[in-house]
Amino acid sequence: MAPVAPGAVVAEKYRIDRMIGFGGMGVVCEGVHLELGAKVAVKFVRPEYAHDERVVARFLSEARAAAQLRSEHTCRVMDCGRLATGSPYLVMEYLDGADLRRILAAQGCMPVEDAVSFALQACAALAEAHARGIVHRDVKPENLFLMHGPDGGALIKVLDFGISKQLGAIQGTRGLTDSSDSMGSPHHMSPEQMIDPSAVDARTDIWSLGVLLYELLTGHLPFKGDSVPQVCANVMTAAPPSPCEINPEIPEGLAAVVLRCLDKNPDARFPDVAALSRSLKDFGGSAASATAARVSRILERTRSAQPPPPAAIGSESGFNSVDSPAHRALANALGVDDAPLSIAGLRRRPWGVVVGVLVVLVSVVAAGILWRKMRVSNAEPGPADSSSLSAALPSDLRESPTARQSGAPKLAPPLPIPPTLAHAPKLAPASASARPAAVVRDDGVSAKPAAKKIVMAAPKPNAGSMRPKPVDTEASDPFPASTSVYPELKPPDLPTPGE
Repeated sequence: MAPVAPGAVVAEKYRIDRMIGFGGMGVVCEGVHLELGAKVAVKFVRPEYAHDERVVARFLSEARAAAQLRSEHTCRVMDCGRLATGSPYLVMEYLDGADLRRILAAQGCMPVEDAVSFALQACAALAEAHARGIVHRDVKPENLFLMHGPDGGALIKVLDFGISKQLGAIQGTRGLTDSSDSMGSPHHMSPEQMIDPSAVDARTDIWSLGVLLYELLTGHLPFKGDSVPQVCANVMTAAPPSPCEINPEIPEGLAAVVLRCLDKNPDARFPDVAALSRSLKDFGGSAASATAARVSRILERTRSAQPPPPAAIGSESGFNSVDSPAHRALANALGVDDAPLSIAGLRRRPWGVVVGVLVVLVSVVAAGILWRKMRVSNAEPGPADSSSLSAALPSDLRESPTARQSGAPKLAPPLPIPPTLAHAPKLAPASASARPAAVVRDDGVSAKPAAKKIVMAAPKPNAGSMRPKPVDTEASDPFPASTSVYPELKPPDLPTPGE
């Protein structure tokens, strides 16, 4: 059931007329663009899956993947959006025809030329997708739509990139390419796709094209089973019978091409759709050669138009290549040839890492030299001659000749005492015997006598001794209010170190 009733208008420009098809997760309706008057196909997510994040992510993945493709054999996506409920929809070109599954169900197997022609047109659509790093992963008769082209000839359109995988892209939703999730139809899935759907490349579509050809030529599936586990087991282990055994009209060369596509080892299959097309061109009639040549051109031109990926560490370009100019220049600078570099292990190491280490070492050395220069330029003057320092010290602090000649360790001279602190009076620590005894009152309670007030005497300005004279503790205030405890004294003139 479509989430939008017939007659409703989507996005104020697409009127929905009727439902024309539905799948496991989507519903396709026929619509009309109100401004242009052109028919469109509007695809919705089924209401029961509208809030499933993985289904919505796959739905939008189809829009992004198909929007990159411009092949005439790919169903174009023209618009997308969301309904008021938040459910997404796609607006695609309207196709008038039928998918190959319906045709197989109606007439059985197809003539050899028609089957090969349809497979070659599918290769043309997949060539652009593979060159852009997109793997379809669900090539099957249901997703190949047969319609009349502008010239009246049969035209194949590849549908449903909903579970396509964009190589090198990071999926935004966890589980979108989960290895535990069945991605695609089991009968058309490659062995590696069954093991891990997220770790496949374009050769999994080569396998699916082989299953497609097998079914179009014979009317039977190469791997059968009464249950999904049995089908998967046959795909993983069983060898399919040759198509010639089922349909004797199939040339043996064509049967060999189909069986090579179904090799369980991906390396043994055709490396790309261009190689497969060249092997099929002799069995597809007069137009097959031109289609095969066009597949090769599409693959080459689309690949060359793509921006080059960033050079990985150890790649054969720039500093990473042992045969690059940068490698030879560095070898000449080090005074070695290519063989010693290889023996030393530099050839085996990524050149990006080696250059990075050299840059770091040079930076550290340069920083150390700069720091040393700044330290020397900002350093204070060095210590003066020992004789000049000794002459500057007071006589009682100078080192005696006897001490100098003896082996006693030398002590650093004490710092000079500021004049104001040198003349400050010192208080002798109170001894236990000098403390006044407690007085016992008539009521038996002991009480401490009141402490006498201690007043410091003012030092004389030119006192020669550093020890203060005794002060009169009985006086209450020996200094007038205008007298300072520390009169203004000028520091003595000390010789400058180094003089």
